[in-house]
Amino acid sequence: MSLNVMLVLALALLPNSAYNRGNALYAQRDYVHAAAAYEQALAAGPNANVQYNLANALFKSGQIGQAILHYRRARFLAPRDADVRANLAFARSYRVDKVLTAQGPVAGALDAAFHWLSRREAALATAVMFALGALALAGWIVRRWAVSLAASLLFGLLALYGFASERAWAHEVAGRPAVVTVPEAAAWSGPSDEFKPILVLHDGTEVRIRETRGDYDLVQLPGGTGGWLRRSAIQSVE
Repeated sequence: MSLNVMLVLALALLPNSAYNRGNALYAQRDYVHAAAAYEQALAAGPNANVQYNLANALFKSGQIGQAILHYRRARFLAPRDADVRANLAFARSYRVDKVLTAQGPVAGALDAAFHWLSRREAALATAVMFALGALALAGWIVRRWAVSLAASLLFGLLALYGFASERAWAHEVAGRPAVVTVPEAAAWSGPSDEFKPILVLHDGTEVRIRETRGDYDLVQLPGGTGGWLRRSAIQSVE
């Protein structure tokens, strides 16, 4: 086996080794070093299991904001994972800043329905269903089979659902979600600490970035209020 091949194999095994090391350290309750190992494993690329385990280790080590950040990243990759959803909700309950607005039952149901597929799954489903719908429609045009027409309508509806789901994720990403990851951060009325401080945000508070100027981001809370934060105080979810 050539040296180059051996090097490629070694590099490919590094993330898996780091993941296993993280699991071992987590089992030993060494959460800080477990988190470091999981972060090394993420060098191989996005992975829902690694993000989830990293979030667990961060939560156990008392880093609520970082935990929420990685639970949300895991949710983006695996939205149907019940453990991800449950642990994200649990971590949110530990925040100092409580969300004053909540989704109603209808809005919550629609949000869950259009986030049942991941963004990648939604895009793939849209393409596949559209292609199958086109083939079924072609069959109806050529043969006038009623079943082909029914199939084309069904595939068309599924393609529409996939497209709507992908757009729901795109809208979420476009909103530039972020999480406060420092114990406490002052929000100013302008993009500098020379402006008036208007509120204080704490570890784990989720915001949306509306504008960027220099080293400051204008953020908005779910209730609509907000201010300018130092960029070092927050991290983007996507």
